[in-house]
Amino acid sequence: TVLHRSTAAPQIVGREVEQDAIRKFLGATVERSRGGSMYISGNPGTGKTACLQAIIKQSSAKFASVLVNCVPLTRPGQVYAAVLDALDKPAASTDSALADLEHLAFSSKSAVLVILDEVDSLLGSRQEVLYRLFELAAHSDSRLALVGIANALDLTDRFLPRLQARNCEPTLLNFNPYQVKDIVAILQSRLDSVAAKGADPVIQKAALELCARKVAATSGDLRKALDVCRQAMESAETESKRKAKSVDKENAAAPDAVQTQSAAPLRVSIMHIAKVLTSLNGSPVAQKLEALNFQQKLVLCAYASLARADAPTPTAKRPASSNVIAVANLYSEYVSICGRLSMLAPVTRTEFLDLVAMMETQGVVTIEASKAGRRCGARRRIVATAGAADDRAVRLAVDDADVRRALEKTPALTPLL
Repeated sequence: TVLHRSTAAPQIVGREVEQDAIRKFLGATVERSRGGSMYISGNPGTGKTACLQAIIKQSSAKFASVLVNCVPLTRPGQVYAAVLDALDKPAASTDSALADLEHLAFSSKSAVLVILDEVDSLLGSRQEVLYRLFELAAHSDSRLALVGIANALDLTDRFLPRLQARNCEPTLLNFNPYQVKDIVAILQSRLDSVAAKGADPVIQKAALELCARKVAATSGDLRKALDVCRQAMESAETESKRKAKSVDKENAAAPDAVQTQSAAPLRVSIMHIAKVLTSLNGSPVAQKLEALNFQQKLVLCAYASLARADAPTPTAKRPASSNVIAVANLYSEYVSICGRLSMLAPVTRTEFLDLVAMMETQGVVTIEASKAGRRCGARRRIVATAGAADDRAVRLAVDDADVRRALEKTPALTPLL
């Protein structure tokens, strides 16, 4: 279980600079019953939330601390209400939630630390919420401290200038991807926390280093390293049980004087790690699709849905990549899917066109002129203006089977497939 993503690390290994920065922030804000704000950025799996929560637990000061995931919050008022609910001080109504939160920030006897995870999902139609919260935390009489956590490294470039203009600029802290030595040390720390004293390592050191090198070279995402080691251990355990059964059968068939040795203890070797890495990484196409963000995967879901509807019969085998979908139709289906999921609000049409243009750059789709446009000899890349996309159409540039496999790895999208 120590190799599961959801299992908290026994201790934070490394990240000394980042830990010091968080301690300094807490010492200047909630530990003195003052407000303030910090923005933590970094790629997925770089330990942002885990490091912050570990430092909070180490603090000897008394203050309330709540973590709110912003992705499911589709309306601005829900953000304020979610914060109050997490603090066990529910708002009288969604409309009064902001006023109730402001009252709490200025009247609370002790400080309150609000952590907004996936805060970049509030950009767009809900970003006014961000400005209000950062302004509230920056007020001289406020006892509410705010920490925003996001994967987007450019979030501050998109909304920081306005915060600077309002004199409520947050402290910035970036978590760089893990390096090989960091990943090895963290994995070893987790394994050591459950190993018997003096026991041989379950995963060979060379196998750990292979896993760390491969993960550090692609993403530096610790969660992927945990997945690789866990699956390798499961594979080695299955292999060990199979060998044990074989030995038991041989022992049962052999005379007592010719008993064979017992099966070897469980060991994860380089071979086990290499097998898992091969299956996880797959083809370059699979890696490309795995790297898409959630919104881009929703675009693929919309494409697949329209391609199925366009098939001549329910059992038709025509590849989805043979379909050319008008951009306007694709956007309408995307908005419909967002409504069915009820997880997040759809992006604007302009932002949607930017998403599709990025997917073309990544080689996932191609942008073509529609039939009307081809008759006029038109051929140009999509641009992020609503009117210019009316004669554009989208075609998959990868195999639809690869798309389905990639989407199936995101549980929230499984009902749509």
